[in-house]
Amino acid sequence: MKPVPVLRRIGALLTIAVLALCGTALPASVAAADDTVGVAISPANTKGKPDGRTRFSYKADPGQTVSDQVKVTNAGTTTLVVTVFAADAYNADNGDFALRPTGEKLTGAAAWVKFAGKQQLKLTLKRGESRMVPFTVSIPTNATPGDHPAGVLASATTAGQVTVDRRIANRMYVRVSGNLQPLLTISSFSGSYHSGLNPLDGSITVSATITNGGNVALEGATTLSTSTWFGLGVGQTARVDLPEILPGNTSTVSFELGGVPQVGYAIVKMLVQGGISGDAPDPGPLPVIQRDAFVIAAPWLLLVAIVAGAGVWFLLRWRRRREAEYAAEWTEQAESDAVRQAHEVGSR
Repeated sequence: MKPVPVLRRIGALLTIAVLALCGTALPASVAAADDTVGVAISPANTKGKPDGRTRFSYKADPGQTVSDQVKVTNAGTTTLVVTVFAADAYNADNGDFALRPTGEKLTGAAAWVKFAGKQQLKLTLKRGESRMVPFTVSIPTNATPGDHPAGVLASATTAGQVTVDRRIANRMYVRVSGNLQPLLTISSFSGSYHSGLNPLDGSITVSATITNGGNVALEGATTLSTSTWFGLGVGQTARVDLPEILPGNTSTVSFELGGVPQVGYAIVKMLVQGGISGDAPDPGPLPVIQRDAFVIAAPWLLLVAIVAGAGVWFLLRWRRRREAEYAAEWTEQAESDAVRQAHEVGSR
């Protein structure tokens, strides 16, 4: 047997061995990379079945205790330790429904929620496992009437190079019986005009700060319109949904109205019809509020042209007057010189 073929056979055998080792190692590596972490929660009945609710919503009297359950599911591919707890709700700066950070002191409805008598409950869930978690909401005897918003959360923390806390929540509204006051106010309202080269086109940016001064969570439908001289409507009319504002919270919204010509001035009108979201209980008559703002919509380019033209006219007039004055002075001087020369000739 020649040396070269032997070496080739040995190389081929080594190649096959390496490929075999890689083939056994790759599937494990891919499986590890495909591991996912996911948590799901939802309102459910006592049998663990979805009951059509989109949130936890209760009507209760002060001193009453409400019992319910939440279904918690490990939607990932690995075993998870999940923490179930409640947090108070508020409106974020952009107006969204938000929940207080983990560990922040509970001061609202979240403090009324207990899971097996505790503020927090830890569960170990295998891949795909679901578990029903009963909880109670105990309304204090001195609870004020109206909506008390919170959220039921499930949190799963995974450690690694970066610790990741995955939180998912369902909204909770506890409406305590008593005197309900659905109330929205527009605490500030303003508009600014933006013009272009075309005097027949422009836009108005409208900013409004809306405060829920009542005790019921409210959303709304907003209508904006613009008018000018003699009540003539100009520009676009906008109809926009107002996100839900929780009691005691404020939301700042802005809108753009186009097609407003440079007509000198415009009156922007904002009309808000209050409403309720989802399956919230009816609080009775809902508020309707309105606010107007005066906006200068001047044709600045035309005004600049007029001012520039007036400036040129005054400049030309001033120059003509000065030239006339210089001519009169020259004529007077010439006449004076002629008289003086005549006297000098006569005296000789």
